[in-house]
Amino acid sequence: MTLTIECECGNKITLSAPSMKYLQLRDNLEAKQFRWDGAEIKNGKIAEFRICCDKCKNWITLGVD
Repeated sequence: MTLTIECECGNKITLSAPSMKYLQLRDNLEAKQFRWDGAEIKNGKIAEFRICCDKCKNWITLGVD
């Protein structure tokens, strides 16, 4: 599976993981000038998290509930 995150400023990361394997998102983001910028937890589970571009400081919140 491949996951691509691209900011409007041109900063881009493409992450690949073998099928049915674990991928450490936070470490991979930080290696490519993005960062995990916190999470909201509801009922003991992550409900949403934010990814920030270190180049232009743009960010997006992703919901997972």
